Amino acid sequence: MQKVDKEKIWQEVYEKLQKSEAVFVVNYQGIKVESMNELRRSLKNAQGEIKVVKNTLARIALDKAGIPYDDELMRGQNAFAFSYLDAVQIAKLLADAGKKLPQLEVKGGWLNRNPLKPEEIKRLAQLPSREQLIAQVVGGMKAPITGLVGVLQGLLRSLVGVLQAIEEKKNAQKED
Repeated sequence: MQKVDKEKIWQEVYEKLQKSEAVFVVNYQGIKVESMNELRRSLKNAQGEIKVVKNTLARIALDKAGIPYDDELMRGQNAFAFSYLDAVQIAKLLADAGKKLPQLEVKGGWLNRNPLKPEEIKRLAQLPSREQLIAQVVGGMKAPITGLVGVLQGLLRSLVGVLQAIEEKKNAQKED
């Protein structure tokens, strides 16, 4: 590989690191091309991507980006899974792919430039999705408002009842 090509690759990885919310390092050794392409498609649909990078070029990009890494993480055949929008969704996709492809090993990564261990990535994959969290927040906000509406309706019904009783009493007094 020419020096110019190498520089182009690490610069591309550097740019991806800069715009990523999270990055996951996976060992892809032994995975068939069809399976890897299927993983690429699923990550792309989730605003992410996976890129196979030589470890030396990945180290250069990580150093330039100021992202700390463990040398053990940068051994073997690695691919970088980049998450541009929802780190939880990408972690879920990698966990699901790992169930189908036992060779796929999530070795570690970074969330907002903070190092993640494999067990932390597994916990991240178990979190509810972005949509589920939004629905939970909206549901949590809706419950007190619904309760308030119920209380106000009860008060209005009581007020109407009192006003009707007063009107009936006055009508009864006028008739007498």
